[in-house]
Amino acid sequence: MPSSMQGTVAMGVPTVDEAKRLATLLGLLRVTTSEEQAGTAGASEDKLEWLRSQLIGKNIEFDTPFGRRMLTYADQTASGRSLRYIEDYLVKDVLPFYGNTHTEDSHVGSKTTRLVHKAARYIKRCMSAGPNDVLIFCGSGTTAAIKRLQEVIGVAAPSVELRGRLSTQLRTEERWVIFVGPYEHHSNLLSWRQSLADVVEIRVNADGLIDIAALERALSSPEYKNRPMLGSFSACSNVTGIMTDTREIARVLHQHGAYACFDFAARIQYTMMILKSERMLAPPPIVQKIRTSLAFWVKEYIGYDRMGLHERVYSETAMKRLVSNPNIWVLGNTNVERLPIFSFLIYPPVKDSLYNIVDQPSSDRWLEDVRRKRQPLHGRFVTRLFNDLFGIQARGGCACAGPYGHTLLKIENDLSLRLRSAILQGYSGLKPGWTRLSFSYYLSKEEFKFILSAIEFIASYGHRFLPLYEFDWITGNWTFKKEAIKYLLMKEELALATGLDHLTENDLFKDEAKIEKKPRAIQDKFESYLEECKDNCTLLARYQATDC
Repeated sequence: MPSSMQGTVAMGVPTVDEAKRLATLLGLLRVTTSEEQAGTAGASEDKLEWLRSQLIGKNIEFDTPFGRRMLTYADQTASGRSLRYIEDYLVKDVLPFYGNTHTEDSHVGSKTTRLVHKAARYIKRCMSAGPNDVLIFCGSGTTAAIKRLQEVIGVAAPSVELRGRLSTQLRTEERWVIFVGPYEHHSNLLSWRQSLADVVEIRVNADGLIDIAALERALSSPEYKNRPMLGSFSACSNVTGIMTDTREIARVLHQHGAYACFDFAARIQYTMMILKSERMLAPPPIVQKIRTSLAFWVKEYIGYDRMGLHERVYSETAMKRLVSNPNIWVLGNTNVERLPIFSFLIYPPVKDSLYNIVDQPSSDRWLEDVRRKRQPLHGRFVTRLFNDLFGIQARGGCACAGPYGHTLLKIENDLSLRLRSAILQGYSGLKPGWTRLSFSYYLSKEEFKFILSAIEFIASYGHRFLPLYEFDWITGNWTFKKEAIKYLLMKEELALATGLDHLTENDLFKDEAKIEKKPRAIQDKFESYLEECKDNCTLLARYQATDC
């Protein structure tokens, strides 16, 4: 243990020594290297197991139309999970002494001020920031950071009416030119469009990546000569996990005298973020600052190499299984390095006999033609099936990346305008979208395999569950119809009645009694969910006019 680490706080982690070391570290936030942080923590897998044990909501169950399910979280791209260790630390050692900052006249003010300053210094150290770099805590994540940036450079308009008036007062050479990429979240696109700046959108190239050549041409355009320029690019797509070459884009922007800014919201949880000689915009105030620094500490403690290894294995394994399934269309370029974020569409299967040419050289084109003739399952319906059948938490819709979604789904302008017209009339259910899942580095191998099996099950049988749900064209919600399943179950009971006459009550429930005597392991639960889904699917097929 480094000599600078003094004092202890009991936090209830696996061992006493570990508790002392980690609590001290969290309290003082004075770790200087990854090796020092590791200390005597043990093997990397032990660290991951400890991290999993700290997840709030681990092994929690909830009711679904198909019974109780254990919650399996696969939406880390949208929001991470809280850790008991961090929350306990805040409750026991921060909040009791919480007070207003920037004062040394009271104990709580002095203590809170020191904690906030240490948190900020620690985050800067994690990001390899130097003394000339500025860390600004802005509010609610990247959205607030972008708004603050717009205010700093003077392009944030206070209202729609004033924007029109102010825009006419600006000389051309005073108006900022903002370059944005194709992967942008709405917060890094719509807010710029609504500002006093001119927005230039850089599209994808033939490989589905940011078109660097197009960016260079735009920066060199005489139209923008002698005007202030800034590039605001997503460091990673929150839809496909495709990463931006931030260094290359920064180099191109700087060569043309433009500022370089990057939205790391979808990437920072997976990778180490290093900035040199730049101004940094980051999350919120006081207690949130301390919580943010602790989140950075967790990454340092687990180790970037271990995180990267798990992410690569999960990403490559999932990609290999999903792209080989003819009923699944994984969006985006599937041949480039990606973070483990997957957005996909599921198509109802066609007869197996049609797949005997999939290995042909022209199979990709053939498969695309077959998909074009079918309609995919609604993205939010698939998300609902993940929840109801398996307890898996996913994301349905466009993930707040509408323009990129149109590119991925190959929606042409005419169709886009027609969809927009219908949506403006109140039919939000027509919004194009998909289903998104993400695999965090701390996901267990059992959970990972279970999620993949669930995807493949829905790809084969998801369409059979459509009669059990009702679609709301206005909201886009899918609601389970209790009457539908009751009807099918009653028919099944009548069909089985004559075949059960010779069985006794003991025969019917002897296996169930054995199961109740011993709690099932997580793996057993996952397997039972899949078996139940197969039974339900068989029941549905029996009373549906389908040959699938």
